[in-house]
Amino acid sequence: MGPDHSWTDGVGRVPSKRQLSENHAVLWTVVILASLFDVVTTMVGLGVGLAEGNAVARAFIDTYGAPGIGLLKFSALVLVVTLWALFDDHRATVVLAVFAVVSLVVVALNALTLASA
Repeated sequence: MGPDHSWTDGVGRVPSKRQLSENHAVLWTVVILASLFDVVTTMVGLGVGLAEGNAVARAFIDTYGAPGIGLLKFSALVLVVTLWALFDDHRATVVLAVFAVVSLVVVALNALTLASA
């Protein structure tokens, strides 16, 4: 079996354009809104004296201050955009769906933590 070139156009080139399907548009909407709510709920939590639970996010905040959470989220979104652009439709959908679900879970946990504070 030969190498897997599913992220190329069949002759070894990375596709230059990706069409935004309806499914991807919905997933991108969820990803962007959940990311925004993640940053907002994190900032509110930090503002009321709660500690960041994620070690990576905590390191960004310790290093860059409050803007660190935005920098971390922006970095994650750049990675998602890059993978979405490079992968075939199926894998791109998986990347978006996983990031959307993880982001929604984080927002829910943040909201629960804020509600119990």
